[in-house]
Amino acid sequence: MVSKGDVAVLIDSVAHPKGGEEGCLLEVFNALDESIAVVSVRLSDIEPVRADEVLAVRRLTKAG
Repeated sequence: MVSKGDVAVLIDSVAHPKGGEEGCLLEVFNALDESIAVVSVRLSDIEPVRADEVLAVRRLTKAG
């Protein structure tokens, strides 16, 4: 459902329980601003949105 490149909002940062890389909780929204997922990722997986990028829309696919 959530793919690399999706725009998300940072909810919280999470310390690694064994001293590894810090993690983050991100909330992803659809085009109507409805929450569709909360995911955990490594801090190094997050890229900031840049001024020279254009947002695009893709259809959600259902598992199954």
